Order: sequence, then structure tokens, then C-alpha cells
Amino acid sequence: MTEHLPDRLDLLAAAEAGRELHGRVALASLERVTPLLASPEGDLQVVMRLGKDPDGTYRLSGSIRGNVVLQCQRCLEEFTRALDVEFRLGLVRSQEAAARLAHGYEPLLVTAEPSSIAEIVADEVLLALPFAPVHDDLDECHGLYEDYQSPAEAQRENPFAVLAGLKQKQ
Repeated sequence: MTEHLPDRLDLLAAAEAGRELHGRVALASLERVTPLLASPEGDLQVVMRLGKDPDGTYRLSGSIRGNVVLQCQRCLEEFTRALDVEFRLGLVRSQEAAARLAHGYEPLLVTAEPSSIAEIVADEVLLALPFAPVHDDLDECHGLYEDYQSPAEAQRENPFAVLAGLKQKQ
């Protein structure tokens, strides 16, 4: 078990060796994730277990835990969302191998080049983030409805009131 996450790793060799990695990844290092966050501060605790199943499938499984700060799309205030992501990836070398992958695995295409750990983490975090982040409870949206008056409640003058007045004069 390694307590440090390398920047890049030969996933197939690590799976063959049955390695387990633990470490932290800074949110600021996840370039595709940071534009979706209200703040890139903090880090994520990552656990990666690499191995080979009895059927010969190379796998990468693990978890990502931590907190991210998002902007609520209802009230535009920042809020903290806990991430608790479990993943199970089958390491494949081609699209054909991905199609033959056993049920329960998501394919991860690997090449001869060492894979970026930050990119793998970023992929899983992107899948876990909500499309439109909002507070879990509407009451947490500060001041959203205090001054709002729905159009049905607003007192509007009837555009046909003048015609009604003319009709009554006749």
C-alpha cells in the first residue's frame, strides 16, 4: 500500500502487481473540475485498488471522498457538498475490449503511456457533480423568496377595463 499518489502511473503494470494507493489530490489540480466549483480550495481523499480478476480483467476500483464548494443555481450562494464516490473501472486497450467488458465495470481505455491520476480522479468527480447544483433544502436558499411576488399575486390593471367602462356607459 502506497500513501502517496504519483502524478502518472502505468495502470496495467500496477494492476498486475496488485497495488493499492492512498493519497490526496488538490481540487485546484483538477483543471476540468475547477470551472464548475465556486472555490478550488481543499483536497480529496483518494483510494485506488488495482488488480486482476480471476477472469483476467484488469481493474481499478476505489473511492474519492471530500467536500466541494458549489454555487446554488437557485439563490447563487455558495454551499458545500460532500462527495463520496465509489468507482469500478475495467482497464482495456481497445474499444473492442471495452465492448466485451464484464457487467459492473465501466471501461477505462489505457495506452502505452502512463495514465494521469488527476485525470482519472477528475473524470469520476465530474460524473458525481450535479448538473445544476442547488441547496438540498429550499429553506437554505437565503432570501430567494422574501421579496418575490408571483405574477398571479401582483395587482395588474386589466387591459380591457377601459372597454368594460365604455360598455357600461351605453
